Amino acid sequence: MNSLYGKKLSKVFDKMYQGFIDYTMEYKFYAALCKSQNAQTILEIGCGTGNLAAGFSRDFQEYVGLDYSENMLALAKKKNPESSFVQGDMRNFSLTKKFDAALITGRSINYILTDYDLRNTFSSIFRTLHPKGCVIFDFIDAARFIPYITENPWVKHESFVEGLHYSRESSWYLEKGLENTINWSADYYLNEDNSKVLLGNDSSLFRVFAKSEIKSYLEEIGYKVLKQQNRPSYAFDTFVVVAQRV
Repeated sequence: MNSLYGKKLSKVFDKMYQGFIDYTMEYKFYAALCKSQNAQTILEIGCGTGNLAAGFSRDFQEYVGLDYSENMLALAKKKNPESSFVQGDMRNFSLTKKFDAALITGRSINYILTDYDLRNTFSSIFRTLHPKGCVIFDFIDAARFIPYITENPWVKHESFVEGLHYSRESSWYLEKGLENTINWSADYYLNEDNSKVLLGNDSSLFRVFAKSEIKSYLEEIGYKVLKQQNRPSYAFDTFVVVAQRV
């Protein structure tokens, strides 16, 4: 678990990403995918600070947000007192309820580094879905991202929220000895009057996948891949997968 989701930076994450991501559009996109599969009960895995919770709680029969970080969940509960949240690890969780759809947004699946943990993640979700239920998630694909970081070993993203100017300065490289694993580090700043104040820094490993690799893992567990859809983001394009439990 990287430090971004700890107590120190969770509030920075919550503020800064409001400028990176249009959460109204993000909600509409994923809600439309859920409705296309006739899903009425939604489990959001890696819900973070609950930026999608209000929409799903309002428009669907049931919503539960699950996240590993207690600090993120504390913010999510504060922002969404009418929504339900639970602490858990996507690699190994068990809930008493079953759902029509499970979502993993924000490329969170890429923080699963090993084949073993990826299989366990898809298996945990499989057990939590109703028959014909769907898992919907986005991922960073290796074919595009590895050339991108080779050409852009350092990148800056800026966020403007409530009159404040934030920036994130990132560097990344392929980790030696670990296939398709990226070592990523970032500094977070508040920019004021031609100067910048360091709010914190973060580092983590994440893994990028081939489309065929994701399809193979899902089919091994017992899913049928219905869609792999390209989707631009504020930083780089990703793929969104819709897979049905069969």
